[in-house]
Amino acid sequence: MISKRTIEEIQFATKIEDVVGDFVTLKRQGSSFVGVCPFHNDKNPSLHVTPRLGIYKCFVCDAKGNAIHFLMEHAKMTYPEALEYLAKKYNITIEYDRPETPQEKELRSERESLFIVNEFAEKYFMEQLRNSDEGKMLGLTYFKERGFKEATLDKFHLGYCPGGWDSFTQTALKQGYKEEFLLKLGLSKKSDKGKLYDFYRGRVIFPIHNTVGKVIGFGGRILKKDEKIAKYFNSPENEIYHKSDTLYDLYLAKKAIRQMDNVFLVEGYTDVISMFESGVENVVASSGTSLTDGQVKLLYSLTKNITVLYDGDAAGIKASLRGIDMLLEKGMNVRVCLLPDGEDPDSFAKKHRDSELQEYLTQNTTDFILFKVQILLEEAGKDPLKRAEVVNNILQSIAKIQDNIVQSFYIKECARLFEIPEASLGSKLRSILWKNKSERKKGEQAPAEEVTPLQEVQIREQQQTEQIKPQVDLLYEAEKNLLILLLKYGFYEIVVKDPNAEDGVAPKRVDQYIYDELYNDGLVLQNPLLRKIYDHYAEKAEILKDFGDLQRSFVYSEDKEESQFVLDNLEWDDYEYSDLWEKKYDMYTRYASNNIQSLQQEVESTLLSLKLRIVENQIEFLNKELKREEYEEEDINNIIQNISLLNQCRKNISERLNRVVSR
Repeated sequence: MISKRTIEEIQFATKIEDVVGDFVTLKRQGSSFVGVCPFHNDKNPSLHVTPRLGIYKCFVCDAKGNAIHFLMEHAKMTYPEALEYLAKKYNITIEYDRPETPQEKELRSERESLFIVNEFAEKYFMEQLRNSDEGKMLGLTYFKERGFKEATLDKFHLGYCPGGWDSFTQTALKQGYKEEFLLKLGLSKKSDKGKLYDFYRGRVIFPIHNTVGKVIGFGGRILKKDEKIAKYFNSPENEIYHKSDTLYDLYLAKKAIRQMDNVFLVEGYTDVISMFESGVENVVASSGTSLTDGQVKLLYSLTKNITVLYDGDAAGIKASLRGIDMLLEKGMNVRVCLLPDGEDPDSFAKKHRDSELQEYLTQNTTDFILFKVQILLEEAGKDPLKRAEVVNNILQSIAKIQDNIVQSFYIKECARLFEIPEASLGSKLRSILWKNKSERKKGEQAPAEEVTPLQEVQIREQQQTEQIKPQVDLLYEAEKNLLILLLKYGFYEIVVKDPNAEDGVAPKRVDQYIYDELYNDGLVLQNPLLRKIYDHYAEKAEILKDFGDLQRSFVYSEDKEESQFVLDNLEWDDYEYSDLWEKKYDMYTRYASNNIQSLQQEVESTLLSLKLRIVENQIEFLNKELKREEYEEEDINNIIQNISLLNQCRKNISERLNRVVSR
């Protein structure tokens, strides 16, 4: 197990904006950062990252947590994997305090074993390519014929699997790797006679990595011409490889995608590698499949701009046009670049200098909708029915666009191209939008009969009136408010009465004042979770001198209840206010440090509210006791006397709170 000391070192070294920024393009907003949330189909930046607390939160889907949570949820890492990733990122040496128990090993062994076997396979294939006679003669020759440099082979971890029946499989088994993992990963297959053989035998290997650089699968290209066998073999779906959530080269490309604010989409592995060698590093491949929601979500978290490269094949272009509409629907700005006939990104990049490739991409990239109009109109010719189909097809694409202003631009441009009145196209578009909206609602339960808007309002009001309001635990709320105050302002100072001071007052830290007040009155928090956090705060406050470190220690707490409470209740917006704002309007801003008097009032008010709830609970308890029959008259008189004293206490506290006591 990773030692507690190492975990704490990782937690305090981690910068949340760096970690989230590895996967999402962030923009500064005051002292915080915002970006597109990768956990739902986000159209506008709704993910907020707060460095001060080391946390992220989406205000739409409510995803929230610390850097470790983010890696576990977005990069699909286990807890130990996330710690190892952060330790490597911040150059922290991992120490282990004890060996793992058999139960702990079993919990994480299979997933880790899959990664370990893939890592072994990747190294084996790379070794075979560079050092075996067969690998040099076949694999290395193939890559050199394609013009790939030695550095490129290393960067993309390209390899070769020998053509023997089971060379790789037997090597893996001798090294102690289990047969079940080789089969699950698709590295080995079993024949009808039950014998294992190499799935990728005789193929050059393209390892596929996840967003943090771990190998999760492979693509293998055959070198012999055989029409009966598929040119490419790919890893099967398994626990660590999901094709619909994977884009080839995203790990290497994501930095360039953020810098260029654009991504080039190609089809195959060699397309990516050749463009990368030519200086176009913001490029990924869908690996021969139509884009999926998961893949689009990955791209959208990095950029809204995508350029699709077409290789000039008319049939292929027409087939892919249908899939591109999904990009528009997700809010991406789609452009296309058509390569000359007979060229694909791989071949075109090889035939032209880097500057020529860049120039061609710049001059020949056009808007997707206008490109689609051109392609479909050429196919339709002068046939009026076919041209009408083209119009409807284009309007369907425009309907996918989220921005109304952009829609208007396309309607105007299409009216010119089709020589159709703009009003007619606009009317048709509205009809399509209404139809699409209706179809999305099909899954919802329809009302039994038609109702008017006024009736809908009346029904909703009646339902709200009939709803039974849930009982609120006022004591819990008062205790919770005190804990939140402690976690927000514990190290801040207020002025309190001090008979030993010259002027009768002295500064005192908020947390110390709260602890003294509760201790002197003999009060203990009743809720177990809040009491636990309260006690842990006292322990941490004695050790940690920086308040930010104390807050982050709760954010990263191994106790899930503690960390969840902090994530749910600490404020997220780090707005910055000008000093002139307070001077001009004489008002208290969000930061309590800006106004000691306001903080002091809040602390005293929160403490009094808690004391009031405790007194009211005691009164309620004693009133119930009065109804019990086993008490003697003397006991009853004592209870009545105590209730009277508590009522007087309640009145005093309420007056201090400037509240009216209900009778």
